[in-house]
Amino acid sequence: MKKLLSALLITAITMTANVYAEDAPPPGQIGVSPSMLELSIGSKPVNESLRLFNLKKTATKVNVEVYNWTLDENNEVKLLPPTEQSLDQWMLINPRSFVLEPGKSQVVRLSVRPPVKPAPGEHRALIYFTEEKLDNANNDEDTPVEVLFKLGVGVYANADPIKKSSSLKGLSLDKSNNTLKASIANNGNVHARLTGMYSIWKKADFPGVKAAEKLTSDDAEGATAKGLVASGQLNQTPVLPGHTRTIVTQLPGLPKSGSYIVAVAGSLDGKKIEKTYPLSR
Repeated sequence: MKKLLSALLITAITMTANVYAEDAPPPGQIGVSPSMLELSIGSKPVNESLRLFNLKKTATKVNVEVYNWTLDENNEVKLLPPTEQSLDQWMLINPRSFVLEPGKSQVVRLSVRPPVKPAPGEHRALIYFTEEKLDNANNDEDTPVEVLFKLGVGVYANADPIKKSSSLKGLSLDKSNNTLKASIANNGNVHARLTGMYSIWKKADFPGVKAAEKLTSDDAEGATAKGLVASGQLNQTPVLPGHTRTIVTQLPGLPKSGSYIVAVAGSLDGKKIEKTYPLSR
């Protein structure tokens, strides 16, 4: 159950949608798996599925909608009108509306069937799952429907030939607001993500970047390393083709005094990135 809630938060951050606060559990407590889909498309239909979980103690109604989208200059979702080459026009989804009983799950199937030849590169769609308050049958039809929350799942469909061409223009630690800022230029035709981890160590106990990466990896989950103050994932918001964006990772607060090392171990389009920054309080 904990992994499902984590998947929800990852969806909101990595995919784009600011449908609820990123530092709080989703109010609807509806889980989804997987949290994002990446497909290869061509002339033949491609079939996939998502599974929604109701973690509440009451039944809920869910409606499904699909949109064309991009990210604006602030890395916020911007819905776009459909086009002949937009993925939302090629997707069949079933079911589009259903009631999800408490503790149960529902499979939502989707099929991508382009009626035209897909242009090379990335095609995107955003599937919105909208949770509505389950009304009684006697309610007035004119009564507004109460929407509890929206959950967005990004779908990325790639058509050959694919070109990956992103570069890290700069990675810096902003000590004034305790953030890591990565400037990324994407000249390819598919999105790029900075993946990896950051870790914060007491300066005297810093083991080096490579050792820090091992000690904070998924395999080391639950382990306690001497001098490790905090660690977490880098912000994986995508940089879309043809854009240059600054991706900001918020670091946790630190004690008022002390000397620390902030280590970054990640990758961008397969290129390894290792950086360290001194930080004094």
